[in-house]
Amino acid sequence: MQRLTPVFSALALAMAAPLAQAVPDASGAITSTPAPDLSADSAMAARLSYNLGFERFEKTQQLEVTSPTSPEVKKGYAEAREKFRTAAAADPNMKEAWNLVGYTSRRLGDYEASLKAYDAALKLQPDYPEAIEYRAELFLLTGRLDDAKAAYAQLTTSSPSYAGTLMQSMRDLLAAPKKMPASVSAEQRAAFASWVAAQPAL
Repeated sequence: MQRLTPVFSALALAMAAPLAQAVPDASGAITSTPAPDLSADSAMAARLSYNLGFERFEKTQQLEVTSPTSPEVKKGYAEAREKFRTAAAADPNMKEAWNLVGYTSRRLGDYEASLKAYDAALKLQPDYPEAIEYRAELFLLTGRLDDAKAAYAQLTTSSPSYAGTLMQSMRDLLAAPKKMPASVSAEQRAAFASWVAAQPAL
């Protein structure tokens, strides 16, 4: 997964903000100049929320590797999602925040919110490969196999590495029949399996 470089960590914000300076006034008395209110800068607030969310997101993914059934995994994704939502609200043009609202919502089983967030990210950048691949994962979970195939076709030309990731997810789904959505008929599954098998190596 590609990462938006966290330019504004909490420490970086603290270091970047001018410190209060001791300034003598006309009478020689020492006064201080207050530091600027960073919360007034919506773009900076968005980046800070995104970075805090991403930190929580990364820790949750690491925990999921070692303890996939831990209730802390769900809690972590929920907390990260709130930070990403805050970032997207502060800066509606931050496609990375929308993308990870989509990802965390999908992991929490909130598929409707996930789709809306991916669509928001892709409205900002239609060729955003990470969002295309993540949304295609959602399509697989919800039985929209033709939409997943269309996403794969798009990624094969724009981002083969993401296409490879998606193809592996398609194969994993076919290898675990119980994970196939109930809305997918046996005929649809067979046709999809044939299509997957026919795809050339990237």
